[in-house]
Amino acid sequence: MNRAMRALIATVALTVGAGPHAGEPAPLNVYFGDLHLHTVLSNDAYALGAQRTPDGSYRYAKGEPADAPDGRTVRIDTPLDFLAVTDHAEFIDAMRTLGTPGGEYADTEIGRMLRPQEEEDTDGFFSGRRAQAFMAFIRASRLGELPPGIATPEREHTVWRSIVEDADAHYEPGTFTTFAAYEWSSRLPRAPGVRGTGNMHRNVIFEGTDDLPHPFSAVDSPHPEDLWTYLERQRMRGVDVLAIPHNSNISDGLMFRDADSFGEPMDDDYAARRTWNEPLVEVTQQKGTSETHPLLSPNDEFAGFELFTELMATNVTGQVPGSYVRDAYRNGIERAAKDGFNPFQFGLVGATDFHYAITSVGEDQTQVNPAPPEARKDPSLWGGLPRQAFSIAGLTAVWAEANTREAIFAALRRRETYATTGPRLRVRFFGGFSYAADLQDDPDWAARARTGGVPMGGTLEDAGAAVPAFAVHALKEAGGAHLDRIQIVKGWVANGQSHERVYDVALSGGRTVGEDGGVAPVGDTVDVAKATYTNTIGATELRTVWRDPDFDPGQHAFYYARVLEIPTPRWTTYDAAARGDEPRDDVPATLQERAFTSPIWYRPETR
Repeated sequence: MNRAMRALIATVALTVGAGPHAGEPAPLNVYFGDLHLHTVLSNDAYALGAQRTPDGSYRYAKGEPADAPDGRTVRIDTPLDFLAVTDHAEFIDAMRTLGTPGGEYADTEIGRMLRPQEEEDTDGFFSGRRAQAFMAFIRASRLGELPPGIATPEREHTVWRSIVEDADAHYEPGTFTTFAAYEWSSRLPRAPGVRGTGNMHRNVIFEGTDDLPHPFSAVDSPHPEDLWTYLERQRMRGVDVLAIPHNSNISDGLMFRDADSFGEPMDDDYAARRTWNEPLVEVTQQKGTSETHPLLSPNDEFAGFELFTELMATNVTGQVPGSYVRDAYRNGIERAAKDGFNPFQFGLVGATDFHYAITSVGEDQTQVNPAPPEARKDPSLWGGLPRQAFSIAGLTAVWAEANTREAIFAALRRRETYATTGPRLRVRFFGGFSYAADLQDDPDWAARARTGGVPMGGTLEDAGAAVPAFAVHALKEAGGAHLDRIQIVKGWVANGQSHERVYDVALSGGRTVGEDGGVAPVGDTVDVAKATYTNTIGATELRTVWRDPDFDPGQHAFYYARVLEIPTPRWTTYDAAARGDEPRDDVPATLQERAFTSPIWYRPETR
């Protein structure tokens, strides 16, 4: 791609979401879905005991019952609005092919290891035999010693076509949206003397299903820049596609480091390509929440939520700087203030990343929890997996005109999205310079806010001496927990250094911010032994128009909203109560579920 083309990409990327949005309709609908789920076609999922194909995943997400890993029949409480099945592209469906009884690979070394045996552990969870076969498969794939016919484009393309066909078969415009997708699962080679490898995985989401290319996998290249080139080539021939990084928390500082994946300095070309190819980042899922870390945000009392810090398949704690999104936002505006470009201007989504082909979004749905039954009680029994307790889930919420591929993909592209840790909280977030304090008293306030400003994911331009205001509204999930508070997280640059502050802008129960900036806790109604709670505290709805009291028009800044529920039982507490056991003492008994909106950036005029 020549420099002129990349300059055009830069112009488009940096203005995506910029306002004002006068004349554009305000999306009236919020849709909830999962953009990260694995089926039997993923080799690690097969090793973990997954049995469903994408067809089964779509059926479950639409409300059909399914068999859980422990043999029970389960059903999702509320069907999803959209789903992308994202099986690993690397040697896709190879393990199942090798393990097919009576198949052409049944007498290979790995095929014999996978052959059903009478003494097989019926749990289906990463049993010793399956684990050994998976490790043998990994070794063979790295050494180029897989059986003939396994690592071939022809076999993989046949699998890919079946994935696309399943997505099309379950697409019901207006009711249920599916996306053809896959996961690019890279771990970068590390420099001599540097420990391990960090997660650099991305989910690749196509807008449509016509004339799709063969997936570009980490076998083709482990470098994100090469993946972007693949994405750019598809767009040039009319196939729109984007990538969503995930689990930056276990990237060992690589996901958001101050250099490209080759170790070269970033420039405006790099920033534009990253912004356009990766407009979103997955901030929460079963392997932890990547918003921030107490070491990075020591003054944020809610910074330690569902942290998962060990690098995959190790007991090594990953590097914190470069691994969390708020830190990336801060580094991005520092770079914008210094060099005029921001490489980390992305919105937020959430997902499950479950490897049993079942998407689940509730802490109390322990029947489809990712942890093996034996490891739920004793976290030391994880085998080759990290010994930390997995989180339960995450969700992506999008504000879109309709439940269609075109509308939802457009919302993803413009970053009008937010992430939740599972509950279906309804959250709206706008920024502008002329919002009145009573804006939300108008039934059409969202349309007015959009016309006079920008939605989440957008950019506010310099307006002279005007001070920006932010309209934020949150509504609890139907049948779910009440709300504790709404916060706005701000980052800004002063004298070349970034700073952050968390403002409590809407509080339940008549609480106010104290002179010291503190807020009294909302309370706690959880009965840990019974794994229950009551909605006798908190609020069903919170809203406000907040004007930044510390605004400086000459400083680059970002703002995003964080909405917290009241305390509720964690999945481990529900699980212990169901078994009649004492709750585990190595993880919290309760948690405060939350939502994170995509930011709104402020860009001062270049002086």
